[in-house]
Amino acid sequence: MAATAQAPADTGLPWHLPLQFVSAETDEFGESFDVWVVKRSFAHLAPICRLGLGLVVVFLLVVDPAYHFLGLWSPAVPLGYLVIWHVATAILFVAGLLASQRVTTHASRLRTLVTFFNIAAVLFVLFGVISWLATGDLSTIAIAQLLMAAVFTLPGTFRRWIYGLQALTLGLLLAWLDSNGKFLGQMHFINLMVLAGVAFVVDGYMSKTARTLFSQQCQVASERRRADSVLYNALPLAIAEELKTYHQVKAQSYPAMTILFADIVGFTEFASLRSPDAVLSILGEVFSEMDALIDSLQVEKIKTIGDAYMAISKDKPDAMAHLALSMQTMIAQYNATRGFQFSLRIGMHCGPTIAGVIGQKRFLYDVWSDAVNLASRMQSTGVAGRIQTSQAMFQSLGPSFNFEERGLVDIKGKGLVRTYYLLGEQALTGSLKSA
Repeated sequence: MAATAQAPADTGLPWHLPLQFVSAETDEFGESFDVWVVKRSFAHLAPICRLGLGLVVVFLLVVDPAYHFLGLWSPAVPLGYLVIWHVATAILFVAGLLASQRVTTHASRLRTLVTFFNIAAVLFVLFGVISWLATGDLSTIAIAQLLMAAVFTLPGTFRRWIYGLQALTLGLLLAWLDSNGKFLGQMHFINLMVLAGVAFVVDGYMSKTARTLFSQQCQVASERRRADSVLYNALPLAIAEELKTYHQVKAQSYPAMTILFADIVGFTEFASLRSPDAVLSILGEVFSEMDALIDSLQVEKIKTIGDAYMAISKDKPDAMAHLALSMQTMIAQYNATRGFQFSLRIGMHCGPTIAGVIGQKRFLYDVWSDAVNLASRMQSTGVAGRIQTSQAMFQSLGPSFNFEERGLVDIKGKGLVRTYYLLGEQALTGSLKSA
């Protein structure tokens, strides 16, 4: 007899994976946009610092000495100012590299990036002054602003205003220091402000793009979580993880799997007198209670078959015995609460089985062997309100549980089979009784 696991609507996730979906405002790690975008920008800090540090070292070791010995640097500005600026920039890049390795929290990452932005803005204002007075060129400032706008994206708009403040400060300094009036006379101040505006627009575009990308990732993460929830409902946890990782599941044999079948006695007649919605609601309530017991005992539900319920335990027969006893207690409490008179007919057996996932569509977790068939027969030949077990189950549970011997029962395909009723734990009910 093969038992097939499907994804019933009334089941929950495995005992340690509650059913929840990722919010549209959080990614697959549960992080908000602010956290995500700071982490993303912080990941760019180390590469930018490594690149910048390499360029600065080249200038300090090669370019600056060449300026000095070949007399290529303008006498309008002492070359020492340029060297000092390169040293200060190198220190900033080294500090950025160290921070990228040690800073781990969102708040500290944000502080590091804001500090890096502010110091870089000041340094490039100073470089703009040196570059203009020495060469009359501000192209490096343009490159720096656009690079910062394109690479780094942070929550809020503070860094966008830095571009304007940087351009305004540099323009005022150059207007004051440029004695020949070239800076103001040739509209360079206007060019600086236009450049700040372009950086502002680029930064805004990158922020919008980052927001769109984050929203798409959140949607993907949400759909992935939804798919996972269905997978975990349909398959046992270990099987689901194996399927996700390797895209296939190897069949496994179990020498002593415990199988339980539970049937609600008379439910077919009960259902014939009620509307489909009422039947589904009641059955959902009962099976949800059973699912809760499954979770608490850490055994595995295989499927529901109409008003019957199937569960297995691969290596814990005592857990399955507790499940059967708890089911009987649960149905009694449910009857008292709802005013019904349901009873469960439960059958259990343990023996060798083979389990695996079959097919490439609608993955089905199957358990099959003669042991599954005999467990089903233990249920169908049982008595309402009682838990019938095979002799193998009786022997497997040992003295920890109390049984009442029923005697020989005629089992289809097996002939006469000795069976027992499980009564409870030994400490609660005493010793074995013979019928």
